[in-house]
Amino acid sequence: MSKFHCTVNRRDFMKALGLGVAGIGAVSATTPVFRDLDEVASSPKAVLHRGWYVKERDYGDPT
Repeated sequence: MSKFHCTVNRRDFMKALGLGVAGIGAVSATTPVFRDLDEVASSPKAVLHRGWYVKERDYGDPT
């Protein structure tokens, strides 16, 4: 009879689960926390760095 799935023992499952949770915790600890949209807008990462060939156009003037 063929195997339909891979068997994972409890120890390997809990080890993988713990590593996943630790990774998520590390990412959430290093990311900046914004409390409102004003902080997001004033963040240095809010500035768009486009190429020299991209023009800024008004909303009502597409071309």
